[in-house]
This record gives sequence, structure tokens and C-alpha cells, in this order.
Amino acid sequence: MLLQGGERPATEEEHPPSSGPHVLIFGFDGAGYDQLMAAIKSGNAPNLSGLLGADLGNGVYEHAYSAPEAISILPSTTMAAWSSIFSGEPPAYTGVTGNEWFAREKMQFYAPAPVSISDTPDMTKMITGDLVGNSVMCPTLYDLAGVQSAVSLNAVYRGADVFTAIEPTSFVGIMSDFVAGKALSEKGVKKAMYAKIDIDSVPKIIDAFNQHGVPRLQTVYFPGIDLYTHLAPDPLPMEINYLEKVTDPLVGTILDEYRKRGVLDETYVMIVADHGHTPVRHDEQHALDSQSADGPAPLMKKIGFRPRPFVLDPPVNEQDYQVAFAYQGAIAYVYLADRSTCPNPGDKCDWKKAPRFKQDVLPAARAFYRANETGEGSPKLKGTLDLIFAREPRPPDRTAAPYRIFDGHRLVEIEDYLEDHPRPDLLQLNRRMRWLSAGPHGDRAGDILLLAKSGLNRPIEDRYYFSGLYHSWHGSPSDQDSHIPLIVACGRCSGRVLQKLVVNVAHHRGPSQLDVTPLALTLLDSKMPNLPALSAIPSKVQKVHPEP
Repeated sequence: MLLQGGERPATEEEHPPSSGPHVLIFGFDGAGYDQLMAAIKSGNAPNLSGLLGADLGNGVYEHAYSAPEAISILPSTTMAAWSSIFSGEPPAYTGVTGNEWFAREKMQFYAPAPVSISDTPDMTKMITGDLVGNSVMCPTLYDLAGVQSAVSLNAVYRGADVFTAIEPTSFVGIMSDFVAGKALSEKGVKKAMYAKIDIDSVPKIIDAFNQHGVPRLQTVYFPGIDLYTHLAPDPLPMEINYLEKVTDPLVGTILDEYRKRGVLDETYVMIVADHGHTPVRHDEQHALDSQSADGPAPLMKKIGFRPRPFVLDPPVNEQDYQVAFAYQGAIAYVYLADRSTCPNPGDKCDWKKAPRFKQDVLPAARAFYRANETGEGSPKLKGTLDLIFAREPRPPDRTAAPYRIFDGHRLVEIEDYLEDHPRPDLLQLNRRMRWLSAGPHGDRAGDILLLAKSGLNRPIEDRYYFSGLYHSWHGSPSDQDSHIPLIVACGRCSGRVLQKLVVNVAHHRGPSQLDVTPLALTLLDSKMPNLPALSAIPSKVQKVHPEP
């Protein structure tokens, strides 16, 4: 059924129906905290504002709590973030470190959301074969919950009973146009193209309700927000408009289905996003494109490394590469081989061996540093990098070392560097870089990490990104990319009670995406307040009218 769009079993045996609260998770891809809050407070998103109720201040609402300082993992980008959201583990433990990544022990490149390449087979595998979910190296929320569960469209659905999606070839076709930059019309971005993904997914969810009933745990994912914002010429105001005109009515439709089926009063609703968006220049100067004749790969070639071709699967005669790249928008990973295992052209490197620190890592780190400072070896990179991270390598079968900052001479512990060079604009940098790099699969974040200049604190002329041309990007530790909505709502609940619940789960570290899974599990095991059924969430379903 999935090949025509619809639903299919995601596990061999469905969990039996069980009693207890329902949990409904809305995943808003690319919805920054400020943009979602602006939509809710605008008066133009009645379903979302009705869900929360009156604003009591400090993130507390009549029937909801919105954690005011929740942050993403790093990189603040789609596949890594959703993998952490739906497992409760950081990227160094999930093994999904970005929209694309290189598994050195397998010499395999993964690109479920390609950035540096244009190949799309992994997109199809993501929808039809749970590529991302099966790449997550720890239990997912659905594995842990042990209740009847369903997922719509999200890339992580391993362990769920039912997965619903739009027709895969249609989805991949739209995504292929997005990757190739063909989604811009003469009048600008084709909003309807991305709205169609979100809109068409909702009837599939309702069809699954008709066949299986409303599951205890349901994830509803809307990727169109992110895709549209990447290409919108005025990204942040246009994202708010999308949330009001497209997302809010779809939320209303789902809530109305829960109401019609008599389960809304027994449902906790969670809203979470993977990242925000930072506007950037849509030009060749600011896009550090993998296909450019100048940039990271040509620089490595100039200093003696053989770069991996920017394709999903290089042909047999191009398997002798000594350096590989994976792009994450504001971040690029650089993977290095031990060149002593493959000194001559045609030699295939032993990627199961870690690179040598002095002979492989340091020469590459110095080259990037000099290029950024002076343009040596790569004029295009001059002045584009904010920070360069590197680390002493360990083999893939050992826990990876945490990243440190390369200052041009040596590696400096992140917290020591920040003590001498305070960077409050890079939110919780040390903590989040450890989430990314220090763990059993931290090697999938490269041997060197390049952080491009980004963030709303910089003028747009001083923001750069690793990818083709777009109007906005993300991935950085900046507030705009990292500050995400994390909302728990319940029509029968007091917002202050929900605040205590969220704080109790996240108190030891501050709220982040890693709290979504433990929060959902806590809600599934809780008891609904013994209060009159409020049915306080008004039915305000509206027809979606995306502009063409």
C-alpha cells in the first residue's frame, strides 16, 4: 500500500490496544521557537492558540507549558535531530550525525537528506525501508513505549506499528527538485508544492485511524515548513505565514478527528521542532558548494589528499579517496584516512584504521586555518569559518574522543577556549559538541569539523553555509538555529502542572530535544487529572489555501 501512498505495518506484530492516556506528537520541521510563538500569538493560528489556552507568562499557558529555553542537539539539522528526538540519545550514541554522514568502518556514505550530493536513492530508502530508523543505534521511542503506535512521514519509525506516507515517488520527486534547486518559479518559491506534502499526509493518518483506531502514541510530522523556508526569499516572515495558513489548519483537522472519536480529552499533545532557520545570501559567494572549483575538497587536493567524489556510491575506479566530506548547512564534517595505508593513486585506504594525528589530521586542520585567515590554497574560504574543531583520532571500534578547538597551533579544550574567548551566541557549545562527538558512534561526525560563520548576530553578508544555493540554512549552535519549541498541552490539565512535569524530566540539564522521548514515556504512564472533561480546545478547522 505504501507504494501508492497510504499506510503499512512497520512491525511484524502490532501491539494490542491498551488503556491509558494518548500521546499525540506534532513534529514541525524547521519551525524556530520565535517563529512558532509569533504565529500562535498573531491571532491567525486559532487551533494552536486554542490548544494552549490563555498565556499566563513564562511559558505557562492555561492548558499547556512551552519550555522557553529548549535547545536542539548539534548539528541543528533534520535527520540528526529527529533521531535524537525519537530516541532520547545524542548523535554520538544514535550514530545519525547529520542529514548525510560517512560510516568509515563500512566505507559507506548515507544521504537520506542530501546536501553535498544530488543522488536521491537514500530518500526512497528512508520512506520505503526506514533507512534512518534502522541506522539509529539505540532503541527508539516506539521500541521503548511498548504500546500501539503510528508515525506519519517522519524518517524515524522503527518500532511503530503503522507508518503512513504520501506516495513515495511523488515525495522523492518533490525532494529531488528541492535538492536540485528547481523549486523556484519566476514568482518565487512554489509554496503549494511543499504544502501538498503536509496536506496529503493527513488523509492517510485518518485512513489509518479508520482501520486500526487511534493509537496510544501518534507522531504527525510536517516537513513542508522546512522545505518551504529554505527557498522562501524572506524566510522568517514567510515561515510564520506558512505556520498560520498551512500548518495550523492541519493541526485543527487532526485535533478534530481526536474529538470526533472521543479521545481528545484523554490526550496529551506535544509539539516539537528539529531546528530553526537563519536567512542567508542566495549566491555563489556565500554558498560553499561541493561542486565549486574552490572550497574544502579542492583545498585538500592541493595539500595532497585524494577527495572522495561527491556522489552516493563512487565507481570502483574512484575508491582510492583519502578524505571524505559530509555537509550539514552551517557545519561540514571532514573524514580523514590513514594515508600510509593508501599512499599511491589507485590504492584503497583502510578506513577501519584511524587517521594519524600528526601526519593526517594536523596538516588538514592547518590548511583550513590558513585558508580561512589568508585565503591560502582556497580564496573562497577566506573569512568564512567561525571555528575549526579537531581531535586525536581513535579507531571506529573505540569510543570517540570529544572535539576540541584548533587555534592555529594546537587543540584547546572547548571550555578553556570559551573562557578566554566568550561566545554566548553559541548556545551551550561544549555540552552539545560532546553530545555530537564523544560516544560510541561519535566518529561519524568526522575528524575535523568546520563551523561556518552564521547567526542573526552577524550581518547577512557575513553568513556562510555548506550546500548549494538557498535563502536560509541551519545547523549552527546559534540561538536562531538552536532554540526550538517544546510544548506539552492537555485540555484537562493545568499549565502549571505540565510545567512541573517537564521541569522534573529535564531539570538536571535544562530542556532539550533529548527530553522528548522521556517526556512521552512519562505521559504514557501517567494518569489523566480527575477533572471534568473540558473539551476546551475549540474546533476551528479551516481549509488550507497555500499560495501557488
